[in-house]
Amino acid sequence: MRAVTIVPGKAASQRLDEIAEPAQEQGSLLVRALAVGICGTDRELIDGDYGEVPPGRERLVLGHESLGRVIEAPAESGFRTGDVVVGIVRHPDPVPCVNCALGEWDMCRNGRYTERGIKQADGFAAERWRNKPEFTIKVNPALGLAGVLLEPASILAKAWEHIERIGRRARWAPRLVLVTGAGPVGLMAALMGVQRGLEVHVLDRNDTGPKPKLIREIGAQQHLKHPGIEFDIVIECTGAPKVIAQAVAGSSPGGIVCLTGLG
Repeated sequence: MRAVTIVPGKAASQRLDEIAEPAQEQGSLLVRALAVGICGTDRELIDGDYGEVPPGRERLVLGHESLGRVIEAPAESGFRTGDVVVGIVRHPDPVPCVNCALGEWDMCRNGRYTERGIKQADGFAAERWRNKPEFTIKVNPALGLAGVLLEPASILAKAWEHIERIGRRARWAPRLVLVTGAGPVGLMAALMGVQRGLEVHVLDRNDTGPKPKLIREIGAQQHLKHPGIEFDIVIECTGAPKVIAQAVAGSSPGGIVCLTGLG
């Protein structure tokens, strides 16, 4: 079958390969790929900045943002043929550390986790992939190809969860939110803020193209430059140092700044 692979640590090594069918030990669910998302992480992997192959291998299959349809599932798995699914990217370390033992794999303390398409585990950019049921999420088929956004959406869900945990340490009644950047991550951050009943502002310099319309449609306000308002919550989604500094300086006393653009 075909798959997109790289040699981690070697720039511009990406290619479309013919590889073997996924091994049974990777999981009892066999999935046919419907879509794979591409983000900055993939670009950094292709640039050779990081990445690790599975043990004994020379190349890594890319792809950590997945969407697929189950074509083989054991009766006791909780899945059936035709289910639309997404694979969980990070798997806990085998020790495990205290956070992995509690199910907080994204907060692994010892670095022995694996990540599909990134660290010591093949990704989902293949015609077919296998996964364990406990690391697979069913997706409403009505979402269509937008279901591939579940993985990046989970990052924003975690960001909002941590923002709210921190806010609950004291009396906290947030009203104003600033999201910097109107890429897919920024737009999802803004949408989740609107869903919480907050007044959401989006800082993005693009005044043409689809972004202004998308910002309006989700119920937020766009600014081409910082509006000079002190915000209760700032969610930074660009990773640009100047924007980060401005975001921190523009937060209110006791405000919370979440940097999602750094990895």
